[in-house]
Amino acid sequence: MAIRALALNIAPEQVAALYSVSRRTLNNGIRWFNQQGIDGLIEGARTGRPPKITPEQSAHYRQLIEQPELAEQLHWTAKKFHGYLRQEFQHEIGYRTVVRWLHDNNFRLKVPQPWPARQSEEQRQIFLEQLRAYLLDETMDIWYLDEMGIEGDPRPRRRWARKGAKIRVPYYGEHLRMNVTGMVGPRTGQFYALEFTHTDSEVV
Repeated sequence: MAIRALALNIAPEQVAALYSVSRRTLNNGIRWFNQQGIDGLIEGARTGRPPKITPEQSAHYRQLIEQPELAEQLHWTAKKFHGYLRQEFQHEIGYRTVVRWLHDNNFRLKVPQPWPARQSEEQRQIFLEQLRAYLLDETMDIWYLDEMGIEGDPRPRRRWARKGAKIRVPYYGEHLRMNVTGMVGPRTGQFYALEFTHTDSEVV
C-alpha cells in the first residue's frame, strides 16, 4: 500500500507517517521493490546477529566446564573461564557474554560438597557385613566413632555446574584448627566427645 501511495505522488514524509514507519524503512522498501518487484516486499525469516559462541564452540566449552581437568583446572569461575577462552583460544568475547552463555546452558554457581577421595566400595561392603554380624550378637557392645573439623577447612569456592548436578570436592582426611571426636552407643544412647587441636592416627 505504501508503494501505491508513492505512485500517487504522495510525499514520502507523509507516506512514512501514514504507515508508522521510518524514512529508512520506507527507502529500503522502495529499493527492494525496484530490484525484485512485489517479491522483494515479502518479509522472510530474519537471520539476526550471528552468535558470539558458535554451536561447535558451545559443545566444546560445555565439556570444559563439566570437566575442568581437561584444561588442567580444578574448578571454574566465570572470570577464570572468560580469561581462559581469550588466552587459549584467542576468542574475543565479553565477560557478560560468557556469563549469559553459562546461564543459557543451564549452568549455575554451586558450592561443592566435600567428599572423601580414598573410598573403596569393596571395603565398605565387607565392613557392612561384619557390622551386621556384630549387631546380631547382643553380648557385643557396639560404638560408632567419628571425627569432624570445626571451622577448620577452607570453604569450597562456588563453581559453575549444570543445574541439578551434585558436585563434590575431594579431601584426604587432613583438617585445620580444632577437631571434635565423638562416639555413641546405639544400644544405650550413651555419647562421649573430645576436642583436639588436631586429629591423626596417634590421637584416635
